Amino acid sequence: MAGDGFLSFAPTAADDLGPEERTRYLFHARRLERTTRWEGARGVEVTNEMISTVTAHAALLAAGFESNTNPYLNVVAVIFHQGTIVSHQERVGPVRGVVDDTPQHLAGQSWHGRGPLLFDWLTVRRHVAAPERGSNVIYHEFAHKLDQLTGAADGMPPLPDRGARALWNQTIGTNFRRLQRRGGDGLVRIYAATSPAEYFAVTTELFFTRPEELNARLPRVYRRLAEFYHQDPVALSACRAPTPN
Repeated sequence: MAGDGFLSFAPTAADDLGPEERTRYLFHARRLERTTRWEGARGVEVTNEMISTVTAHAALLAAGFESNTNPYLNVVAVIFHQGTIVSHQERVGPVRGVVDDTPQHLAGQSWHGRGPLLFDWLTVRRHVAAPERGSNVIYHEFAHKLDQLTGAADGMPPLPDRGARALWNQTIGTNFRRLQRRGGDGLVRIYAATSPAEYFAVTTELFFTRPEELNARLPRVYRRLAEFYHQDPVALSACRAPTPN
């Protein structure tokens, strides 16, 4: 196991965490590393770098969750590929009532329930090296796992009460449908319009990679995500910004 070596691969945003958040971050990272089965597909050799990179980034999503919770309860195995993943899973087609089973070439995949997470290691490295692009397949697939804690991946992760769910529906649902109508907004990529689950996963990527832009462009979406993740990366970054002379 990689031990606390994952800190060497932690995203820059982890540097902004306060003391309590950092304690939770470390706890969730160590537990995820310890309880997950790490495998390589088709002869891929799993290295400490692979384990530490995924662990370090996944733990950032969980840094706002108390240590007595287990947000990654359903994460049992992570399987690394060296190249895109070809999926033959059936999915909803472009026309209502039609099922599409044509092969998909994916950078990652989150199977339902306690099914595995799949990652193309080449894409992982590319995304981690350029967070300013707003894409991160680790954040994306682990967001799906959080979404699935309530059952089906429907774009609504576990929320505390009916009022929070209504507010989530109002904000996230409205912006999801707007993206579908407009076909892109210059920040949230069009793949997010595929389903509410994908909208949640894609905006999660932006929340942790380009939070200032997400907050400026879609402040209500940013606020709903901040409430769910119990984190405010924009505020944390501002607090730690150097004071002008």
